Amino acid sequence: MSTDERYFIFSGHAVGVAAQFDKLDHLENLNHRVPTLGASVLPATGGISHGSAANYAYAVEVPRKRTLIQVDRVATKADGRTYPDRWETEIEADIDGVRVLEKLEIGSVRLHMLAVRDSKSEDCNATKVTTRGSHIEGLRMGGMTAKVFLASDALENCGSKDQLTDWHSKQPSGWRNAHPLRNVNDRVKFSLVRDIQLSGEQDPEHKVYLLEDGYTIKWDGFGRIILGETSIKGCDRRVTMVRLAMGSDGGGSGTVGDGGSNGVIGP
Repeated sequence: MSTDERYFIFSGHAVGVAAQFDKLDHLENLNHRVPTLGASVLPATGGISHGSAANYAYAVEVPRKRTLIQVDRVATKADGRTYPDRWETEIEADIDGVRVLEKLEIGSVRLHMLAVRDSKSEDCNATKVTTRGSHIEGLRMGGMTAKVFLASDALENCGSKDQLTDWHSKQPSGWRNAHPLRNVNDRVKFSLVRDIQLSGEQDPEHKVYLLEDGYTIKWDGFGRIILGETSIKGCDRRVTMVRLAMGSDGGGSGTVGDGGSNGVIGP
């Protein structure tokens, strides 16, 4: 390779399940860190990385016997490919059968994203993002279930922060108001969620309801369940299918189906 030949510094990862707990019942300041399940990470030179896990459970005996996380299956992939005219970064995560604190049940989560960077352009706005589809299915909170409807339109226009904001500005005003972009610490945030339908029998002491942003479920006695969360900064894009902000008798955080990509052209 000549010293002036352009090359790509790959960056991409996919993670199946991760969680940590700092409170259980009356005990606080705990440090239960569940080992990351199904981590796939690309080296700078690209290539392929796989991660998997099956029939995993993280249980504790104190202050009472309880399984904090249980997962049936995780499979992830991060793939970085070089072609004469482009570089491709593809991430995938498939997760089945997740149970959290013996309360929350998640039947199936899938994340897929392919980012294609034109090797003839210095501008990452030329990046094209596509997906073969992502989903969140079988979300159950006690006697309540949530049917989650996702859309790929915003994801397929997030090659860069500028690309996303330009696309969003061209949508009808009513749609923009219903699905706003939020600027947080120089990152633009949005959600893949277009609708959530709750059904079932509410527990009066532990109600389940949808928050105003349209993609966060609040479950009294558990915490918040944030769905389809996506953020862009420059050319860096990240998707978290399920993010948990737990409280009550089990405090901590967790993710199910997380991934991102951001490659740059080397000097």
